[in-house]
Amino acid sequence: MMRTAWRVLGNYGSRDADDVLQDAFIAALTTDALPSGDVGAWLRAIAARKALDELRRKGRRLEQSLPETDSEGPHPAAPDELGGHLDVLTVRRAMATLSPIDRAVLTLVDLEGWPMAEAAKMLGLTYVAIKLRASRARRKLAGVIREGGLARPTSS
Repeated sequence: MMRTAWRVLGNYGSRDADDVLQDAFIAALTTDALPSGDVGAWLRAIAARKALDELRRKGRRLEQSLPETDSEGPHPAAPDELGGHLDVLTVRRAMATLSPIDRAVLTLVDLEGWPMAEAAKMLGLTYVAIKLRASRARRKLAGVIREGGLARPTSS
């Protein structure tokens, strides 16, 4: 649940995910609609929705967190001997450029491996809408990585 909240929020290591997780547990404990199948999946779906709610709340309040600067550490876009691979920080930075709903779609479908039909139910979208959003979000993510110089060179 924490991993899902972090990925949807796009703010790794922040306290926002803790708040989202607490809200998700409260929602799970106070609902009359109990899951008929996988309880873990049900809880992650609640966490994803609560994370989206948090992003919407922040958008209404116009809160923007300042970017963290780390001049001491290595820059994730710097090429290394592995070549052709993207590191986790590069993907996280690129994911942060996506809209909250697109980030949620990619988190559920591509990172967590949910079938599109299930992810559509979790997010309250139609199957066609989630397919389109996933496709567009993947293209945008690839473009951000390419255009932003975030892709590492491939070795031949």
